[in-house]
Order: sequence, then C-alpha cells, then structure tokens
Amino acid sequence: MHEATFRLVGDSPFDEITAEYSASVSLWCNDHSDLLVIECPRASVEDVLERVDRFVGVSDSVVEGTRIVIATETCVKTHNMTAADTDLEGYDCLLLPPIRYRDGARLIRILALEPSKLTEYYRALLESFSVTVESKRELAVTDIGRSLSGEDPSTPSLSPRQREVFRCAVEGGYYEIPREISMTTVANRVGIDRRTADEHRRQAERKLLGSITL
Repeated sequence: MHEATFRLVGDSPFDEITAEYSASVSLWCNDHSDLLVIECPRASVEDVLERVDRFVGVSDSVVEGTRIVIATETCVKTHNMTAADTDLEGYDCLLLPPIRYRDGARLIRILALEPSKLTEYYRALLESFSVTVESKRELAVTDIGRSLSGEDPSTPSLSPRQREVFRCAVEGGYYEIPREISMTTVANRVGIDRRTADEHRRQAERKLLGSITL
C-alpha cells in the first residue's frame, strides 16, 4: 500500500478562512452535510463561525477553548468549488478522511495499491489545482489501520488543553529569541493558572520531542 499527501491551492473558502484567521480545518464529508473540527485563536472564534455559516450554514456547533466542532447545514460539495475526489475511481485511489485545510491550502491523503496510480492521480489534479507533494510513503501492514482512521502513526496525541497551551505559546512567541510572551500571559489567555499551564506545555513538549526519531 502506498500513501501520498497532496497540498492543493484552489478555490475553497476554507483556504481563505485558514489563511485569514491562522486556523486549521478538518472536514469529514457526508454528502448531505459535513462535520468540521476547527482550531483557531480564541479571539477569532466568532468570526470563523460567521464565515462558515455564510459558506455552508451551521446546523449546530460546540466551542471549547480554541476548538470549534460544527455540523453543517449543507455539504461543501453542493457549493461552487472544485472537489478533489471527483475522479478517484478512475485511478483506483482512495481518499482518506479527513480533508484538512491550513495555511491557505487543502491537504488530502490518497491511498493506492500501486505507486503509479498515485502518480496518475497527481497529474489529473494538476488540471484543477496548484499541487505540491507534501509526503509519500509505503505503508506497512501494521500502519494501515491507523492511516485509514486518519491518524498519522508518527504524530503524538496531545490532550485538548495541552494543544491549546502549546498553540498559544507558539503563536505568542514563547520559543522566539528573545522570548515574546511569558507563561503567565499564556496562562491568562487560556484561562488557567501559570503552574498548570507550565505543566501542560512541558507534557506537550515531551510528547512532540519523543515522536522525533534521531
């Protein structure tokens, strides 16, 4: 089995949302409606919700810190934008959910039995998108289950609070030289005490560093 991740720059409003609000969007398509999981700065939550509502409609939503979970009123495919999975059957490829949007582009993961099929599909995508190959790999049998579930075997799992604290620290400039934000400020923005914020940051750092193979 072979998997490729393609970065597509096209005409999706989600591209614009991620670029404008420093957000990331994960989309599970359901034909009649979609499930969205969005990460964005706390200050942008209301604006992001409004933009999504204008695009596909918001049937229901849950906001927890910097994370928004949305059930849409309509499917993104019913709107005037280019879909990436229209011709998959002709290339014997499978689109692995979710579709992810970040930094003004769409990321799709494609699975095929033969690497030549991924090459053929890549060439087809070039007719509608500006395409970059983000990664290619051959999957071991033990990796297939995690890959199909949308989980990257190399990516550690952070708790929602660890992710929120770490994201706030990175975006605020905690790791810059000189440091641009203190953990006290990070804690205040997240709404917890400094000692707890420090612990969440350290746990996130340990998980992320532990995932790197030297």
